[in-house]
Amino acid sequence: MRLILILLPLLLFGEIIKFNNLQQNYYENQIVNLNGRIVLKNDINLTAIPSNNVEVNLTKTNPYVYQINIRFKADETPHKLILIGPRFYKEFDLDQMIKITPLENKPQNFCGVFAKNFKIINPISSKYDKKYNILSFTIKCKNCNIKDFNLSNEQNLTILNQNEASYYILLPKNKKEFSFYYYDLNTSTFKKVSIPIKLEEQTISTQTNVNPEENTFFTPINILILIIIAFFLVLFLIYQRVWILIFPLLLGGYLVYTIMPKGEIILPRNTKVKILPTPQSTIIYVTPSTQRAEVLKKEKNYTKIKINNKIGWVRNEDIE
Repeated sequence: MRLILILLPLLLFGEIIKFNNLQQNYYENQIVNLNGRIVLKNDINLTAIPSNNVEVNLTKTNPYVYQINIRFKADETPHKLILIGPRFYKEFDLDQMIKITPLENKPQNFCGVFAKNFKIINPISSKYDKKYNILSFTIKCKNCNIKDFNLSNEQNLTILNQNEASYYILLPKNKKEFSFYYYDLNTSTFKKVSIPIKLEEQTISTQTNVNPEENTFFTPINILILIIIAFFLVLFLIYQRVWILIFPLLLGGYLVYTIMPKGEIILPRNTKVKILPTPQSTIIYVTPSTQRAEVLKKEKNYTKIKINNKIGWVRNEDIE
């Protein structure tokens, strides 16, 4: 009897296309992820042709059955899919399959993301300048519209993959906590995320010269060096001994070296530029192609650079 129920639609319509997880309603900008099965009456090879804003994975599990996964964002752009094969043609208007519902009662600091298993990884706070601190972290989630994460004009979001992104934001120095809401698809509620702003001594000490601003000449150590040079010059004027000039000349040469431009480097495609010179640091930029960058400072394992008006660190092994 069960076999008859399966074969009858095949005889009447030629194929069965069923999506098991199709919801009645989706929110605007929510990711629609459809998992389905296609049962055919003939053994044919199908090809999926989606529109540019649709992702499709079509897998043949046996001569008559395909598994299909469709992923797209519920927005105003049209979403199309064509399945084609020998003596087979099926066109889908995916927008007709779903109903978009407006999201009501959004909190003021809603980040715009609908997600499952939303996580904040490795939050790091450090000094940026006299007015701001910088907070960076990695976002991980499932079935989420991570590209829509937005809370401020003073932010940077770098997409790593469809479920992961790195993020940094400038915050006033007096702000002690950074909080926002996302919409949890597991519970159908807004959930709050709170990140304390802590400038830990250990973090600061391992982030030598991480301030995104370019170096200035009158840093505390340079001022100390200038005082030492002045002291030795006074000694030279008093005692008139040439050897006294050796030490201030060496210090002067060091100062000249620190303020001179360090030149340029070439970064290959997909080089990751980080906020801090540490393996766990947030990525603020990924080179889309081979690019030149201005060198600001060199360390043992990292080089501080300026690229596309962004200042960050790259691993020395990534430099061509």
